[in-house]
Amino acid sequence: RIAMYGEESAYITSKDALKRAVRLLWGEGVTCSDLPPRQPYADGDMPGSLRVAIASNHNELLDGHFGSCERFLIYQVSPSEIRLVGVRSTLSTADAEDKNAARAELINDCQILGVQSIGGPAAAKVVRAGVHPVKRPIGGEARDMLAELQGRLLAPPPWLAQIMGVPAHSLAKFEADMEEIEP
Repeated sequence: RIAMYGEESAYITSKDALKRAVRLLWGEGVTCSDLPPRQPYADGDMPGSLRVAIASNHNELLDGHFGSCERFLIYQVSPSEIRLVGVRSTLSTADAEDKNAARAELINDCQILGVQSIGGPAAAKVVRAGVHPVKRPIGGEARDMLAELQGRLLAPPPWLAQIMGVPAHSLAKFEADMEEIEP
């Protein structure tokens, strides 16, 4: 309540109105915001691709902590192409009882999460959601990390091969040795 000229006036603001105001302050719905443009994507457009979430606060930067970033940039990455296919605000997770679980659910269609930092309990919730967290403490351009990942897709290391559901080329020698040993 606020007093105006000796009279009392009721000033009531709904929770939804406050959320809309915060979204506006974060740049949602503002034409000159720093949100990067998205590219169209439909399932099957990029065979052999992975979906990657990047914790971000500005432009196309990997500059966010999992528990406090403003948004997740969602990319589809194949050996020949990188597309920004979505931008997911984390504002909807602010009132969740378990904010980390809500954020993990927000990106559970991704295979990899790029973050500047993430705590142990939050990382466990991300892994439980089927997403592999990758920390880059120095942060930087999201597309730099994605280009590095893209370069590994044709001959993935074991951790990436497991995510992709393909055999790891670096383990082929050991698999051949095991076949010779088994009767």
